[in-house]
Amino acid sequence: MWRPWPLACRAALLGAGLALLAQCSPAEPSAKACRDPATLRFNIAGKITRSEIGFTQGLEVHDGALYESTGRFGGTTRLNVISFDGTVKRLADLGTSVFGEGLTILKDEMFQLTWQDHQVFVYDLAGQLKREMGNPREGWGLTNDGTNLIFGDGGPSFFYADPRTFGIHKSVRIRTTLPHVIEGLNELELVNGKLFGNIFTTRNIVRLDPASGCIDGVADLSVLWQAMSPDVRASIETPDSVLNGIAYDAKTGLFYLTGKLWKTIFTGRFTETRR
Repeated sequence: MWRPWPLACRAALLGAGLALLAQCSPAEPSAKACRDPATLRFNIAGKITRSEIGFTQGLEVHDGALYESTGRFGGTTRLNVISFDGTVKRLADLGTSVFGEGLTILKDEMFQLTWQDHQVFVYDLAGQLKREMGNPREGWGLTNDGTNLIFGDGGPSFFYADPRTFGIHKSVRIRTTLPHVIEGLNELELVNGKLFGNIFTTRNIVRLDPASGCIDGVADLSVLWQAMSPDVRASIETPDSVLNGIAYDAKTGLFYLTGKLWKTIFTGRFTETRR
């Protein structure tokens, strides 16, 4: 997703002191209230400098490399593989006919959403298209829990879909301690039973309990901008170059974070504090 997103208001998330995008309407009542979220801190361990930038929409670690889905804004919808030394290799290019979105790898198949085209593309790990499926909703972020695909459409819920048919069989409302609807959940990554997601157009990443939908952690990623050189920081000072891209390597415990049209992918770990 890349277009400017109209906001009715900004709501401060209690317990974190960070701004989240919230629509000014009451949230649905719930049997169990959410707890105040922890403040997450991202500790940078290193960085990767890409040989070629992309309009990053989805990012995933698999077998010692990063896989990326790009949107067509300023280019074409692609699948890339990025080695940890930064070399970018193109696996597939869908041109400008669709707008690529989230990406995940499940059982040696790559799943790529499209934004408003209602198509889901399934590839082998070499980037060869195997099949297509239909998505009745917009496609934003995408991850999986080993059995189901989990995706968002930018609205106040995320969804579970069958990887064989993309039939949606469950939805979960995003909730906080505030009586507002949270929208803009974008790139997704499921890590150790918790769902991490970018909040579109902000510098925030949230951590959710996928069962309850409660946001239980919030990170302000301004530290990434602070770690950039002035020239690199100036190169992403555009409305489109927003934070977007979360991948996790279970072997090392490292997260990989980046943004749209960023030259740099940062590695590191999250720690948390709760008051």
